[in-house]
Amino acid sequence: MKPRCLFVLTYYPEFMDALYAREPGVAELGYESHLEHLLDTGFGVGDAYCRGLRKLGCEASVVIVNADRLQARWAIEHDVQTHGNIHDRRRQILAAQVNEDRPDVLYVFEWCPLGDAFLAQIKTQVGLLVGQIASPLPSNRTFAAYDLMISAWPPIVDHFRSKGIACEPLRLGFDPLALERISPEPPLYDVTFVGGFAPSHDDRIPWLEQLLQELDVNIFGYGLERVPSASPIHNHYRGPAWGWEMYEAIQRSKITLNRHAIIEVGSPRDSCCAANMRLYEATGVGTCLVTDAKENLCEMFEPTREVVTYTNARDCVEKIQHYLTHERERKVVAEAGRRRTMRDHTYDSRMCELLDFLVRYLPAGRKTLSR
Repeated sequence: MKPRCLFVLTYYPEFMDALYAREPGVAELGYESHLEHLLDTGFGVGDAYCRGLRKLGCEASVVIVNADRLQARWAIEHDVQTHGNIHDRRRQILAAQVNEDRPDVLYVFEWCPLGDAFLAQIKTQVGLLVGQIASPLPSNRTFAAYDLMISAWPPIVDHFRSKGIACEPLRLGFDPLALERISPEPPLYDVTFVGGFAPSHDDRIPWLEQLLQELDVNIFGYGLERVPSASPIHNHYRGPAWGWEMYEAIQRSKITLNRHAIIEVGSPRDSCCAANMRLYEATGVGTCLVTDAKENLCEMFEPTREVVTYTNARDCVEKIQHYLTHERERKVVAEAGRRRTMRDHTYDSRMCELLDFLVRYLPAGRKTLSR
């Protein structure tokens, strides 16, 4: 019997604040309609994991643990009383949701305020506790409660295995639903960069500043407050781009840029790996991707044929200038990248891999919990 899965997501507060400011009526919706609306924005992975697993015969659902207005609505509708600070209330509501859903697999996307102690407690209520992370590991966390960790970042896989924690590699992917939600339009931008300026992205600022000396790069994203006020980035900033708007900005670009975050876990491979979502989002919508060269990139895409790679800022500028003036070459690369992603890198493909992991790690006697 296929496992029943409950996924725990955490959304960026900046995204939710912008959504509620733009659509205040969403906060007044009932829980199911409210959740559906948030998932249908295209933010993050949304319910792509659930949709993929359902196609494979699993029951799967999602909660967004830090969507406080949404979660409060669930608590009201289920007569759940909460107390304490915001983190306590989030844990209490999630515990009640787990108790009601009774999943075989509780799958937590880490960047999440739950904490090791809560996870150790909730672990007794599920068959398999799984965490996924491909971002810097918080120093105050052990992740020891998890039965299995999942990561797209190879050094993190090595790190957890070295600590005696089971960990399996699973790449990120592309959600073809994006192609139904956005309308193909002619290019509006020659070059875009869509991404954040978080602490793990510090080298993006000087890199972009070097590019802007010679190129007009349209910059979308979050974290602009971390960019020095004198930086030319401010003059090229076009605002945040979340969900389907992010896909539209990329799709309307002749070229879109990628630069990986700095994620250090003490591995010799810390700076050598490609793993982020932009690889698949850009190629999936058929835009020519110019990305930083990484030793494992060839496992996902064929450099030069399916994506364009650069080694430093000077090389990046030259590659962009070449492909802007050689339209046919650019379109050939973009189309080859699109075909590769649709063949190998959709979330439906990834869920086949994930289901194999879940079945393998779920203890035989706990595959179907009593409900």
